[in-house]
Order: sequence, then structure tokens, then C-alpha cells
Amino acid sequence: MSSEPPGRIDQSPGEFLATLRGRRVYFDALHGNHGDRLLTLAAQALLSSAGIERVRRIRAADFILVNGGGSMADGWFGLARLARYCRSFPGVPLAVLPSSFHFTRSSLAELCAGRQAPMWLWARERPSFNLLLRQRAQGWQLRIGLGHDLAFALRHHPLIENLALTARPRHLLVVERDDWEGPTGRRRPLSPPGLGFIPEAIRNGVRRTLLAPLRRRQDRASAFSRAALAYSIERRPEAAGLPSVVADVSLAETCDFDAFLRYVAGAAVIVTTRLHVAILGQLLKIPTSLVEGRYHKYRGVFEYSMQPEGVELVTWDGVRLHAQAGGQA
Repeated sequence: MSSEPPGRIDQSPGEFLATLRGRRVYFDALHGNHGDRLLTLAAQALLSSAGIERVRRIRAADFILVNGGGSMADGWFGLARLARYCRSFPGVPLAVLPSSFHFTRSSLAELCAGRQAPMWLWARERPSFNLLLRQRAQGWQLRIGLGHDLAFALRHHPLIENLALTARPRHLLVVERDDWEGPTGRRRPLSPPGLGFIPEAIRNGVRRTLLAPLRRRQDRASAFSRAALAYSIERRPEAAGLPSVVADVSLAETCDFDAFLRYVAGAAVIVTTRLHVAILGQLLKIPTSLVEGRYHKYRGVFEYSMQPEGVELVTWDGVRLHAQAGGQA
């Protein structure tokens, strides 16, 4: 018998998915950046291992499975998607794979009001797990679990094994995000309007053409990027003669997924404000500095899943980067 108190999940996501064999599962990948693509690959591998065949139409499903990641935070679309599923399909069981949860304007009770069927939510770090426990309402059929970010499940995936075989240190890599989560305060260039009806692959190509020059200009002018390059060389003097790549390679409007993998795998040192660049760096055993973000996500995943394997957590004070005490393996 499980020693977990009522309402706690005592299975890993993979073990739980194995119990869904034979169900009609609708999988929402929550498409986003290249880090989300890594999560989708990991989730698809788990679904395949569990022998689950997905249905394409949600109305044909008797179970809804939502991919994990960072979108379950006010400011992103994941919470709105969760609310829509609870409102439109209150009688269909639903699970969310390991995610970071962050409520600033909403609450779990508001988002899931009217929910009838069971719901399983995994957090990918302890602050989100504790937040879900505090927000749990009486009478809900809600189970809450704690599991590692799914990208870590790719450690023995052919994608990572092949990258590790071919990876060579060719450059220094600095990744600076420019959305509300970014710790440096950098702002994103305006996105071209009126493109919502165009397929995503074409939109990304248009964005690369129109926004890439603006991003390159911002990269060159970025105080963070200059400080990050100096910090990389300070920490790894042997990399001083290598060229630098300074770009948010996680964005599809910067490069495609294959290029993203090449940029990360070709790094001698990484300084990043993107979590999945750091996770991929760790999987490939590349010295990596992850810059702490604006809420508990980065520190939480680092403390729960990333020690002590070659990744350090650092902070940015607006002028320079600082290593955290005990943050380096």
C-alpha cells in the first residue's frame, strides 16, 4: 500500500501512462519553442512505451493528456488551455505532465471550477508542488505529484546519444531570452502582425527574415551577452580562443530545431537564460551556467534535478554574473 497521504501521486509519469493502455488519449503537446519540442519527444517516447495510441479529435477521447513545461504560469497560455479543458470537458479525466505552476492573477480553484472527473497534476520542482498542495480545494478528485522535467528522460534517447557522439567544442554559446521571464529586462522586438492564419512553419520563416536583423543588433548591444562571454572565459580560460554564438537559439524564429541542437552540442561553454538549453547542456556534459529567472522555476528545477552534474546556477545583477554558493558541482 502507498505511504503517500490522500491526494498525492506515488507513480512516475511513465508508470501512470502505463495504466492508460487501451484508453482513447488526446495529447496536447503545447507547442512552443525548441525546449518544448524536447519535452514533446520525451512525452511521445513515454506514450509509445506505454502502448498508447492517441486520438486526433479531442471529442473522441476518454482521457486528456497535457504536455509539461513552463506554460502553466500566468503570462503564458497553458493555464488558459487547462481552464478551457475543465470548462468544456468537465467529465473527461485529465493529466498534466511535470510542469512549473505560477499563479499571480488566477488560482487553481478558479481555473478548474466545475471540474467533475479526476485530474492529475505533476509539478517538476518543489515550489510548484507546494503551491499546488496549498491551492487544492476540498471535494476535488485531484492528485498531485512531483516528477523531473521530462527532458531528463531523453538521457538515453537516440537523439541525445547521437548528439553526444558527434558533439565537439566549437564556440561559446550565450542565450538571452527577451520575454517577461527573462532576468535581464531585455524586450522582444515587435512580432509581425496579421500572420495568425499562416501555418507555423511559414510564420517562423517570415519571422526569421524580418526579426533576425533586429535580434542580431540587440545581441551585439546586450550588456548581459558581453558579461556572459567574459564570465565564460573567466570560468573556462581554455575556451578563450573560440568564436562566440550569441542568440536565443531556443526560438523557432531564430533557427530550426536541428540548428538548435547543433548550436548547443557545439558549445564548449554555455551561459543561458533558457532552462532547456541548460538541460540539454547537462545531458551532453557541457559546462553550463543557468541564470536564475524571475520566479521559482529555474532554481526549483536546478535544485530538484540538476545537481551535481556540471551545471551551476548564477545570478545577474544588471552588470555582472555571480555564481551561487554551492551552485557548482
